[in-house]
Amino acid sequence: MLENLARKIQEAVSKKEPFGFTVRFDLDDDESIFVNAKLDPIEVLEVKDPADTVFKLSKANLDAMLDGKLSPMSAYITGKMKIEGDMTKAMQLSSLFG
Repeated sequence: MLENLARKIQEAVSKKEPFGFTVRFDLDDDESIFVNAKLDPIEVLEVKDPADTVFKLSKANLDAMLDGKLSPMSAYITGKMKIEGDMTKAMQLSSLFG
């Protein structure tokens, strides 16, 4: 499932310009997806590198967000997702979902 999620993120960012910072999604089973949006094209890797903003959530919730079935705001408010780091940068990523 991790590979599928990384592929979905890669598809979402492939349509975007680099946004100038790094993001990491920390998922179940201590797995992570790292997005380096300082590069052009944006790089998506299955690693746990340090990032400017970190989203902590389950694989199922990330999948639902990528499919547009769960809004990032709803996930955050209901505690399904926690955010560490720069909140302003986190809010800029809402366009990736849905």
